[in-house]
Amino acid sequence: MCGIKLTQTFKLMKPNKRKRELLDATIERFKECVNAWISEIEQLGEYPTRKNVHSFAYKKIREQFKDLHSNVVQEAMNRAIEVYRAWLKTKGQKPVFTADVVSFKNVDVKIDRHFINVPLINKERVWLPMHVPKKLRKFLKMKHGRVQISKVDDEYYAQISFEVPEPKPYEPKGWLGVDIGINHIVVISDDKGKINKFYDNAIAWKKSVEYRRARLQFLKDKRTKKGAWRILKRLSHKEKNKMAYINHKIAKEIVELAKHYHYGIAIENLKGIRHHYNAKRHRKRLHKWAYGDLIDKIVYKAKLNGVPVVFVDPRNTSRTCSKCGYLVEKGVKGRWFRCPKCGFQLDRDLNAARNIAKRAFRLAPWGASSSQRRW
Repeated sequence: MCGIKLTQTFKLMKPNKRKRELLDATIERFKECVNAWISEIEQLGEYPTRKNVHSFAYKKIREQFKDLHSNVVQEAMNRAIEVYRAWLKTKGQKPVFTADVVSFKNVDVKIDRHFINVPLINKERVWLPMHVPKKLRKFLKMKHGRVQISKVDDEYYAQISFEVPEPKPYEPKGWLGVDIGINHIVVISDDKGKINKFYDNAIAWKKSVEYRRARLQFLKDKRTKKGAWRILKRLSHKEKNKMAYINHKIAKEIVELAKHYHYGIAIENLKGIRHHYNAKRHRKRLHKWAYGDLIDKIVYKAKLNGVPVVFVDPRNTSRTCSKCGYLVEKGVKGRWFRCPKCGFQLDRDLNAARNIAKRAFRLAPWGASSSQRRW
């Protein structure tokens, strides 16, 4: 049984004035250090890796940030590489690291009961008490990995990674198809139609946020309202957090449902979908919600619970009748699927979810090649 990395968040009990000052100063210097690394990566002129970035600029950055622990400087380098690689994919505005966080390697952190000890600025080590809920106490007895301390609304949190045993996936009795809907966040169903569930209660909220963001962007561009940029940034942060929370709830419920019925989970394989078919339709779907985050959360929680996950080809799942298998030649319009051959009718997203569940039966190790499996 191999291990899986699991990150748990612990709220730090309110530190005294001196510790707050040390934490704030360390977080600010870490931020500056990450951005200094980003500037060096830009001058490097090649795809950043830990090896070439370290060789190119470590001595210079270390000299500039003597007040930080050497391993914290390396953590800043790792974060800068992540930020720059993400920017290479989007090529948007120049990458700038703004998060109020600081990262530590596991060897530099000590945990004793509900206390955590970390190296802060100017070689100061401090003990910080954590609030540890009863359900999380077991983790503090495990070997910990990397630690990140973040500041959110004048509160401090420690995100600590642990390695926990990964259970072997069970052999599923059936499959739960997960469809990224046109009209819903996701829709789930099994091949028999015994389970049918729609997740769409946050779509209206997302649209209202997008409208407000567009209005604030207009004001910022026109420079007709002071503070529009700050409001826009705060709105984006809140939106991201709420979407992450909603995705957590959806993923948790889907995994629990699959485990209850001893089902596996079948998900649309969205990689390269823009280049394969019906690109406009799928761009619209993917833009509507943070689907990458949702899928990652489903897979992650499934691993922890031994629930098998497969990714299936989503082509024609919304155009194929889930009852008789007939493929409708023209695209399905509206929210309802109607089969011209057998007369079967069903919500188009629900129909697609059932087809996704059916396709999972063909995959290994419960049917076909293991190359289709995500894990």
